[in-house]
Amino acid sequence: MSEFESVVDEIFEALNGKVNKKEISRELRNLVTMSVPISEARRSVISKYGGSILKISGEIKKVAELGPNEGHVNLQVRIMSINPKEFDVDGEKKMMYYGTMGDESGTVPFTAWHLSLNLRRGDCVSVKNAYTREWQGRTKVMFGQNTVIELLSSDSVKVKNTYHSAKIIELHPGMGLVEVVGKILSVDSRTVNVDGADKRVYSGILGDESGQIPYSAWGVEVKKNEVLKISGAYVSSFRGMPQLVFDSRSTVERVNKSIEIKERAVTLDSLEGKGGFNSLIEGIIIEVKDGSGLVYRCPECRRVVNRMMCPVHGRVEPVPDMRIKAILDDGTGAVMCMFNREQTERVLGFDIDEAIKRIKDNIGNPAIINDTIEEKLIARPLRVRGNVMSDEKYGLRMFVNDFEFVKIEDIAKKAETILEELGW
Repeated sequence: MSEFESVVDEIFEALNGKVNKKEISRELRNLVTMSVPISEARRSVISKYGGSILKISGEIKKVAELGPNEGHVNLQVRIMSINPKEFDVDGEKKMMYYGTMGDESGTVPFTAWHLSLNLRRGDCVSVKNAYTREWQGRTKVMFGQNTVIELLSSDSVKVKNTYHSAKIIELHPGMGLVEVVGKILSVDSRTVNVDGADKRVYSGILGDESGQIPYSAWGVEVKKNEVLKISGAYVSSFRGMPQLVFDSRSTVERVNKSIEIKERAVTLDSLEGKGGFNSLIEGIIIEVKDGSGLVYRCPECRRVVNRMMCPVHGRVEPVPDMRIKAILDDGTGAVMCMFNREQTERVLGFDIDEAIKRIKDNIGNPAIINDTIEEKLIARPLRVRGNVMSDEKYGLRMFVNDFEFVKIEDIAKKAETILEELGW
């Protein structure tokens, strides 16, 4: 039996014999003649006659065999990493999941817009009627409304350990089976209860020549200043930033290597969609947003209040504070930078008491402080450091930890150095 005849039989079965094979063959051949892949043509014919695609007993593919834009994909895989993400659809909160899964042929990223059961890392599952798309030059598996997921036995799927070696700056949420060499810059530990059992978790900051990232090591003891080669870790999202996670299933080696943690600026386009920890950005302030300057906060929840009314605690005696919300552009993108009171006072050159006095002297008009902020910041080259959060709705946001103004001649000198290194 040819592949074409086999597909005709599958469609006939999916339609419960309500359409004769001659008609099915004619419809299928028309689509195939128009260069429609036979898997998509099969799906189209079944849909046209009101059948269920789930009734097709399609073959189980290996991850390495997948290509983009395939329909009716059946797999048996192990979940290597899974992360939830909340988003708004017409004002309604929805949840999607993303991560990495694999089998003995390799690994592949996935996104689930619908899950028929609660999945955890390490679960072996049968996936029926998924589909694929192209994402960042790779094939990505998509779980839709018609995808059926069933749990398999815990040892039914073995994953080929093909690790993706990466620098810290290259890591983004959803990556699985990564291999990183880095230095433990800080470490803390705590005991947490998971499924009734106590587990020791070590956490802190890991760094290499490209940057830094928070980590969580479950059941793997690490020590400050040691250099580790971590194979089989995955990257999750923590407060809008990537976080490296590894456990006893990962391979952790102490290596004799010197790693220099450098002060190196990163570009904003490299942080899009993933964020960054303790990132150094160089750019120019192009806008100071409304809500900057002198504000008043609820003493309980620290929310900004209007006319002494807190949306949570009602009428309160607000306390004064200062902040700056400004847009910094580095030529590759833009980020909303949020400066706290101490940093705002540094920008202004005077403290909050002086700010309040100047407003009173200006007939109570706070615009005088905002005008001063704009005079100090707009079009000024700036170097800022802080945690950058990436959000689909709000874009990139940085809570500034430190900043400094940059001299034009310093920028020119740096550009000359870069050109010399490039041999220009």
